[in-house]
Amino acid sequence: MKMLFGHRNSIVVIIGVMFFIYGGQGMSYAQEVNPTITASSPQPLTEATLHSSVVTLTLSGGRYEGSTFRIRDAVAFSGIEGVTVSRSWDVDRVSDTEVTVELTFAGNIDADTPLVFTVRASGIAAYDGAALTSQLPVTAVEESLIASTEFPLTEANLNGSIITLTLNGRQFANSRNIRNALTLSGIEGANVRESYDGVRRFSDTQAIIELSFYGDFDTDTTLTLTVAADAINYNKDFTFNFPVTAVADESLIATTEFPLTEANLHGSIITLTLTGRRFADSWDIEDALTLSGIEGVTVSDNRFGVRYISATKATVELAFNGNLDSDAILTLTVGADAIGYNKDFDFNFPITAVDESLDASTVFPLTEANLDGSIITLTLNGRQFANSRDIRNALSLSGIEGTYVLYVNRVSDIEAKVNLRYSGDFDTDATLMLTVRGYAIAYNKDFTFNFPVTAVEQSNATVSISPSHVVLPGIGKKLTLDLDIANGKNVAGYQATVSFAPSSLDYVRSANGDYLPADAFFVEPILDYDLLGDPFSDDSIFIRRVTIAGNTLAEARNGDGTLATLTFEVVDYIPSTVTLSNVYLVDADGKRWEVTTKNGEVIEPPELDKRIFGDLNLDGVVNIQDLVIVSECFGCKGQDIGDVNGDGLVNIVDLVLVAAAFGDGAAAPTLQSETLEMLNATDVQRWLSEAQHLKLTDTTSQKGILFLEQLLAALTPKKTVLLANYPNPFNPETWIPYHLSKDAEVILYIYAMNGTLVRKLTLGHQSEGRYQTRSRAAYWDGKNEFGEPVASGVYFYTLTAGNFTATRKMLIRK
Repeated sequence: MKMLFGHRNSIVVIIGVMFFIYGGQGMSYAQEVNPTITASSPQPLTEATLHSSVVTLTLSGGRYEGSTFRIRDAVAFSGIEGVTVSRSWDVDRVSDTEVTVELTFAGNIDADTPLVFTVRASGIAAYDGAALTSQLPVTAVEESLIASTEFPLTEANLNGSIITLTLNGRQFANSRNIRNALTLSGIEGANVRESYDGVRRFSDTQAIIELSFYGDFDTDTTLTLTVAADAINYNKDFTFNFPVTAVADESLIATTEFPLTEANLHGSIITLTLTGRRFADSWDIEDALTLSGIEGVTVSDNRFGVRYISATKATVELAFNGNLDSDAILTLTVGADAIGYNKDFDFNFPITAVDESLDASTVFPLTEANLDGSIITLTLNGRQFANSRDIRNALSLSGIEGTYVLYVNRVSDIEAKVNLRYSGDFDTDATLMLTVRGYAIAYNKDFTFNFPVTAVEQSNATVSISPSHVVLPGIGKKLTLDLDIANGKNVAGYQATVSFAPSSLDYVRSANGDYLPADAFFVEPILDYDLLGDPFSDDSIFIRRVTIAGNTLAEARNGDGTLATLTFEVVDYIPSTVTLSNVYLVDADGKRWEVTTKNGEVIEPPELDKRIFGDLNLDGVVNIQDLVIVSECFGCKGQDIGDVNGDGLVNIVDLVLVAAAFGDGAAAPTLQSETLEMLNATDVQRWLSEAQHLKLTDTTSQKGILFLEQLLAALTPKKTVLLANYPNPFNPETWIPYHLSKDAEVILYIYAMNGTLVRKLTLGHQSEGRYQTRSRAAYWDGKNEFGEPVASGVYFYTLTAGNFTATRKMLIRK
């Protein structure tokens, strides 16, 4: 105790310490240490940046009290007039000790000045002392606003001119506030353009003003532009004066390249040339135009109806749908709005009336035979044709079913050609009616033309596609169809159109058949696309068509035969019809005849389980044609129609298997015409040698080899013979068949009755075989060595083949 309390002063010290610790703590609830605030900003404040600057007020030794609204009421500014907080949300309580303030400034300072921030006690929790203050320096800036134009202003260029405002020491408000702060005076009718870009704020310190002007003044004057302080948050307005030079004589001239007539009125161009003003845009010009004086004249509604060429030039394209019986005046009124003027301009154009007419003609009289593909020429006087599409839409045909317009070619302003299509039949003469509606020539009435069409007589002949039903051989394979004639009489030529589905077949080539003489000329085929039925009907079918024709100057033919052969490539296994149309025969006198036609069908191959083994062309029978298919595919690899055994390669084994499928092989095959056309003994001998070399021992192969041996025997004549020519008598051509028992050089000599040599035909080296059909037999065209037709009478022909010689006679009758 003595150590602790031995000294009076020690007790006093202890008591003082305890009082300091406990008594002092209790006193802090009644009176805190005075807080302070500090004002700061991200960048130094200047007069130029003061508006919209954000200042942070940081509180030390205390915390902010209550809502943002209460704090806002506690914040005040002093030192610079015009600084305020305009909106409640410009004060943001970030935390208990931090508040941000966005400033608004509309005023002016001439020297650097501090901005004082005051926070009253009402905004600070548990504090009732004096207001807290802090300040930030604000640098004064010498602000300026410059207004300039690119060119001196004149009455001519005032409409559309641009005034550029360049600001220093301030920031522009938004475009709307700038517009609201502008005033123009001094020139009546001058305004800020109303469009969205009439005033554009490009940056904080640059904006442009586009002017509009609708008025007139006769002497030089001044345009005053006032920019109110609100545009730049300033405390005074800016005024700028621009001298504007008056234009002594504004003028607008309207001209045309040619004098206007009723014939050229539609599509004519009027050129507007302006002096002392500037044109508005195309839409404003068009809205300001009025046409009067002639009913049916309007501004063309196409995209070039009114074209703004330049500030002083524009063109107006006219449309006309009407009729004039006498000369008239067309008045064009250009409203003041087109050029920003205070009066309209009127122009009068004399229009010469024209006696319009439309003629329709064909090169040849129309017949049922030439109707398809015929061209009607339309010749116009006193008008101009519309475009080809409008002409096409204005045409209609009637009177003959199956006739329609394929296309229209507008040759010139006054000539158009109408290409006709026809697919039908009529037995008596008929009339084709063509109607041209008025809008094809911008007219107010229609034109109708009647064309007599002569029907083509019906013959007893029939022309058909052969075979009438054929199975598609395979995608990418060739398919040959014949155009056969039956019961022909006095036939010197033919024409036929063969239509087919391009989704199924693709045309490859065509050639003259054996019906007309060998020297007949075969017209170059015409390949095009077409529609079956009305092209405007949903039932029309897209097809491809080839038109073929042949003719002879020699003697006309009678009876049956093949007019032409057509080769196609299979595109897909799609069944379709090969259709004949516009088929005509021509007799020796040049007269055309209709025929009965029979179409052909191409069908899908049957399913695998329904096919006959070896029937490669799927015609329901195994025959020589199937052997030929295999031989043509020799060496082909992969999936192929000739690969009968499915080993991926077409070779002699496949051919033997097809040969075995012919039958039991007990009898030699009959040599029909198809065999003679397709096979020769040399090919069969080669096949047989290859098959025997393989030493095939199975029953099926042996059966096939036996058939090939029999086929070779049937194709190999036992002796060389010369056969009778056919036809005989003949005029002017004939075929001379023969057989060769062995290979030989073959020559045919033709002699007259007196033994004079008329013609020598060197046939070259021939393999053993039968040369009987027209494609293999010797041919004589009835002419001598000089190409001259021989006279009627009896002639002798001698065949030499190696050591063989034989002679027979024949008769030419004219």
